[in-house]
Amino acid sequence: MRNEFFFSAPQLKRDPLDGPMKHRVVAQDEAKELIAELRAMAGLEPGPDPKRLARANEIRFQLQGQDWASLWMREKLDEVCGHLEVLLSARRWRELIGIDASRSEIKGICSRFSKALSDRARAV
Repeated sequence: MRNEFFFSAPQLKRDPLDGPMKHRVVAQDEAKELIAELRAMAGLEPGPDPKRLARANEIRFQLQGQDWASLWMREKLDEVCGHLEVLLSARRWRELIGIDASRSEIKGICSRFSKALSDRARAV
């Protein structure tokens, strides 16, 4: 039995994160854990790591969607993910002059996030 439409049928595309991301409420304690996860990614060996890069983008998406996230935090999350995109890409990290400088920039931003969240938690 021949089914000539078998190979020409449209294929369903799967999102690499098993579905579209949806905003959810993230408590500030959980946000600190997510920021610590981003900070830890700065210590990874440079080179292609699409799963970790997707995770970094998911963290950015979740944190940027929070009501308590300031404009400064949103911009800095973009900056962190930009550094991680270079660090965890196949070729671009080789063009990076200072891998250590990029890593310390990521860690510094994440430390300021954690401090800001701690200060905000004390104020509440």
